Amino acid sequence: MAIQFKITKTGRDYSCEADNGPKYFVGRSVTYEGNVGLYNIFGGTNLQKLNFDPANYQTEFGFWADFIDPTAECEGRNFLTLNSYDRAAFTFGFGQFAAHVANGDFVKYFRAMLQRPEAAGYFPELRVRSGRIERFDGPAPAPLETATSTAALMKYLNPTLSAVEQDEVLAAARLIHWTANHRPARLAQIAEMIATYKGFMRTADTRGLIDGRPAAQCCVIADILHHGRGGTTAWTKIKTAVNSANPFDSLIAIGAAKWNGRKATLRSKILASPKLAARKWSRAAGDFV
Repeated sequence: MAIQFKITKTGRDYSCEADNGPKYFVGRSVTYEGNVGLYNIFGGTNLQKLNFDPANYQTEFGFWADFIDPTAECEGRNFLTLNSYDRAAFTFGFGQFAAHVANGDFVKYFRAMLQRPEAAGYFPELRVRSGRIERFDGPAPAPLETATSTAALMKYLNPTLSAVEQDEVLAAARLIHWTANHRPARLAQIAEMIATYKGFMRTADTRGLIDGRPAAQCCVIADILHHGRGGTTAWTKIKTAVNSANPFDSLIAIGAAKWNGRKATLRSKILASPKLAARKWSRAAGDFV
């Protein structure tokens, strides 16, 4: 049975009750570069503090939970993180998965969520068919994403960037409640983040860049690619950095000065992890050893 969500607005803040349960915070209306959308991670927020901690997920993911931890620190690490005010239209989770990328992390994560048994309660009008998300509550099923576009999915989650709409708040409220109340929903975020990072490592290995290199250096490479601060020449910059006299610091330096705060956080978190110092990538194993 579909869960009933009741949205309330107080000033710029939106909250929700699910099936007349406790009220919880969804987000605040903000303006960013002329766009209007929701945000829920800021000073004084009453968003539930539901943070990723690798120690809680060792059974399921082992070392890979530690490998993604520095990026989680950079992204705020809250499983309930939301913004809907930029070109991505809708970004969610501790890894800040963005809905604008076809076959990207958000799309893959959302597909996994919609195939869970709770999905009918949270998004009763959506399903995954033939590997794609579609809406099936209209006259005919309508695909929301393809191999090349997520435009329809973005519009479903956030109709416009000119105002905060009811559909936008509802989508956010559904995902926040689902994630807060079901551990498998949090596992889905972690699994997608790790799958993405494993993909980065496979590509880096294919390019001959990481065999025998410490996980600490590999973690910086993964964060550069996840964050996108290397731009369109990221792999060229990464190759130059790993072949330098000081690969770790050269990798950290990649990206514009406006990201210096993130770089410092990443560096500090990696250097504080004995596990990232101890393990190295093995081409033969296709994993860290």
